[in-house]
Amino acid sequence: MHREIGRGGAARVFLAEDSAGRAVALKVLHPELQISVTADRFLREIRLASRIDHPLVARVLDSGEAEWLVYYVMPFIEGPTLRVRLERAHRLPAEEVVRMGRDLLGALAAAHAIGIIHRDVKPENIVLSAAGAVLLDFGIARAIEAAGTTQLTRSGVAVGTSSYMSPEQVQAATDIDHRSDLYSVGCVLFESLAGRPPFQHPNEVVVLQMHLNDPPPDVREFRADTPPALADVVAKALKKDRVERWASAALMAAALG
Repeated sequence: MHREIGRGGAARVFLAEDSAGRAVALKVLHPELQISVTADRFLREIRLASRIDHPLVARVLDSGEAEWLVYYVMPFIEGPTLRVRLERAHRLPAEEVVRMGRDLLGALAAAHAIGIIHRDVKPENIVLSAAGAVLLDFGIARAIEAAGTTQLTRSGVAVGTSSYMSPEQVQAATDIDHRSDLYSVGCVLFESLAGRPPFQHPNEVVVLQMHLNDPPPDVREFRADTPPALADVVAKALKKDRVERWASAALMAAALG
């Protein structure tokens, strides 16, 4: 293990090498989260995500438990995260947003085809590599939720990140499907164009309520030069009622075309 390279809501990330000398990202669950997660079930759940076969999905290569720490290993992807890119540029060119959106939706389509929902699509989980926008941490949010003990689930805790959570995620619905991911992609594309997510407030609880109750703004209010067709794709992805969103990642990607 070489050095810590990141830290997210679920894990600390270290740059390491596998037995063949290849660079990998070693992710170790935060100890405070492990208290509320059954390790065996968490590991079983994230191994399911290794079935996704797509070049823009960072797959789980290995996972386990050692010295009371739960870990999983993914390829190390060269490139900045979308979060880093937005911190530097604030807003991205529309053409770049379209390319990234198509990459993300292609990865999601491959996952959705085998019944895997990401549940935490956000700029921190997107690496802008030479090959395209690579989606990280598939299945991690689901694994945390599925492996949660009473401590985690007794209050109907919603797993995800507030700025990108679909209304049904906010409500901790038990029947979340692929359209929740499409809502999150809509939030990511909105932020990439506007320089801010569709719903913004210092209080995270207020943000969650806005996802539930407030109509999403038109991205052109913050980025007047957004092509109308692109604004329409984003607006449809952000519909409160999932029935009114894009029916599939493939259809949304085609509309971005």
